[in-house]
Amino acid sequence: MIRAFGRVVVGQALLPVFFLPVFAMRTSRLVRLSVLLMLMASICSVKAQAPPHAAAKSVTGHYRLTKEEFRNRIDVQQLAGGKIKFYLLALWVSYNNPENIHNGELQGIVALGKRVAIYDQDDCKLKFEFFSNRVRVTQLNDAGCGFGANVTAAGTYRKLDGKKPKFDF
Repeated sequence: MIRAFGRVVVGQALLPVFFLPVFAMRTSRLVRLSVLLMLMASICSVKAQAPPHAAAKSVTGHYRLTKEEFRNRIDVQQLAGGKIKFYLLALWVSYNNPENIHNGELQGIVALGKRVAIYDQDDCKLKFEFFSNRVRVTQLNDAGCGFGANVTAAGTYRKLDGKKPKFDF
């Protein structure tokens, strides 16, 4: 065993110093070997499960927001050239009268940079922030984007799948 910068070198493996007492105690070789093998197996499995850093996932898919009286959906297709095509349907359903429904729709093609897209047309400004399994939408103005009363696009939408949506525009 060789001690190197707060770690202990055992054969080819570096172990944290807090494992040193395990090897310093009077134990049988079989116990020490078992501890060493379990530790090395856990280190190897952690490295094997690490996600690749190079590949960025596509934001294409269907997203849903279901929260109290809001029933919203966003369909997104990632396009070449760093853009996305989207369709947003936002619904507000009255808590007291489920037949009272207000809605808002929005569609467009916007630039996507660093997994963030900004829709800015007329009196409507929305920010889309894409994560691995969700998208957070923020309304950046109070104009309401021409949506019905109480309707908002704001919220965190869960990604349902990565399938390419079908658009009418």
